[in-house]
Amino acid sequence: MPTLAERAWELRQLHLPDSRVELRGGRELIFYFAVSPSDYSRLYQCTLHIKMGDPFPWVVVRSPDLHALTIDKIIPHIYPYEGKGTKLCLWWPSGHEWNQQMKLRETYIAWTVEWLSYFEDWLATGIWEGGGKHPDDKCIARHVIEGSRCAGDT
Repeated sequence: MPTLAERAWELRQLHLPDSRVELRGGRELIFYFAVSPSDYSRLYQCTLHIKMGDPFPWVVVRSPDLHALTIDKIIPHIYPYEGKGTKLCLWWPSGHEWNQQMKLRETYIAWTVEWLSYFEDWLATGIWEGGGKHPDDKCIARHVIEGSRCAGDT
């Protein structure tokens, strides 16, 4: 299993715009980066979070505010998140599609770009073409309003 220092080195090698790695107390890594899913897309400011003891990393889109872009539609394939930004559902944990030996550039970073591409298409068409499984819209809305959990939340 790669160490946080090895993960930091891997991420620094990407040379993404506005990217930087922050190591916190030897127990957490945060990778700040910006990506655009196409030449004609907006630039998204994101963070990849890795915490020692957590089963897997997670990604948040910090800017632009995805909820503000949706005009009151509920965004598919996201997780409830208490902080600033939108926490992306990039893969199905129960499907074991990721393991800690996999490279972040080939998984989390690539999956973030792919998710953003599907998001932009969904904004234009109202149809999520990315496939996958995610909590249903009613459950996510209930979480936002009441703070309840959805089946399959981790």
